[in-house]
Formats: sequence, structure tokens, C-alpha cells
Amino acid sequence: MQYKIYKLSIFLIIVFFTKIIFAQAYFDLSENNIKIKTDFNGKEIIVFGILNDEQETLITIKGPEKKAVINKKERILGFWFNTKKITYNKVPSIFFIASSAELEDILPTSTLIKQELSFDYLLENKLSKRNFISNSTLKNWKDNFIRIKKNKNLFKKYQIDKIENKLFQTRVFFPAESLPGEYKINVYQIKDNIIINMKEKTITLAKSGIGSKIYDFAHNNSAAYGLFAIIFAILSGFLAASMFRRL
Repeated sequence: MQYKIYKLSIFLIIVFFTKIIFAQAYFDLSENNIKIKTDFNGKEIIVFGILNDEQETLITIKGPEKKAVINKKERILGFWFNTKKITYNKVPSIFFIASSAELEDILPTSTLIKQELSFDYLLENKLSKRNFISNSTLKNWKDNFIRIKKNKNLFKKYQIDKIENKLFQTRVFFPAESLPGEYKINVYQIKDNIIINMKEKTITLAKSGIGSKIYDFAHNNSAAYGLFAIIFAILSGFLAASMFRRL
């Protein structure tokens, strides 16, 4: 806590004594590294920076990208089958947005699509393949995917709080489901519907302790980990059966 107060104090000194910074999208983070332990239940960080009255501010936070596959099951002759499937490439595992005004009011649609700055247009250029999905229903698939992510708080819109019209801060919460890896935090300054400045920082989420060793072993030795999991499950079954027989 003392470190956070010290860091914020240094930041305030920079704000009041360095004029050059006011022309840039300057910001900082309350923390740059988050440790994921076995009891990790999520973590809140603060994004804070300089506010310019003549410009709008936009903050985006994106987690490690991965492939997203969505299936639709249908019952045929009493059995459930995957009848439709859609695949999106390089979808951020987490996507947080905070803006000083509505995105549609400060940036044109073309910029939102190209820069991937909006939930509505995030998947616009990420479609990889689709099976038995018509163009007329494609939007429904995208909307449902975004809705699921929002319900899990993996995609979320946050509020920008202004401090005496000189500074801004945004509190964001990384849920327990956050993947290990680097997260990109971008702060944009916007004027007359144009991005005039952008600055990027990263925050690292890393597993630590016994959870880190298990995670690394599972990803670097997937076959051995799978075999170990099967053997462990069998032994657990035998142990449980033996205990019930004794009872």
C-alpha cells in the first residue's frame, strides 16, 4: 500500500512540474505484475494518467490472444450432435474498455473496426471458418459470443473518474479466470474524431508457487501430464472404493 502511495505521489510531481507530459498520452499503473497463486480470486489495479480538457480519453486492456471456437448442438434421433461451428482467430481473452465519452461519438466506425476498439466490431476481421452458418445469422453468433464474455466479466466497460479535471483514474478488476501472460494497456487521446496520441504499457500475470510448476509441466509435457492425470484418477477411484467397503 505504501508503495502505491509513493508511486502516485511521484506521478503527481511529474504532472505539476513537467509541461511536456501534458502533450502526451501519459499514464501509469498501480501494479505491473500480478502473481496468480492457488488461492487467486482476482485482482484490482488502477490505471491513472493526465487528463486534457480539449481531448477525449480512451483506455483499452487486452489479454493474451487465442482461438475461439463456438459450437451449436442439436438433437437428432435422440442424440446430441455439433451441427454448426464458427471459429475466430486471435481473440483477446480479456477486453476492457473505458472512455470519457461514447465511442460512437468520438471515433468513426472505420477506426473502431481497424483498431479493434469496440465490443461491437472486435470480431469483424477475425472470422477464420464457419460450418453451415449463413450470413444472415452471423451477427447473432458474434453477439452471443460477446454476451457470454460479458457475463463472465471477461469483456467489460469501465468508468473513467476525473480528478479536479487534471487527472483521470480507472479501476479495473482481473477475474480469477484471467490467463497467465502479458496484457496490453493502451491509452488514446482523441480530438476531432482522430486519435492524436497513444501510449502502451504491459502488465504481466504469472503463476507462482506450486501452481506455477503444475502449469508449466502441463503445458511443456502435455502427454505425460495427461497420463499422470489418468493414473491419479484410477488410483483415487480404487482408494474411494476401498474406503466405502470398509465402511
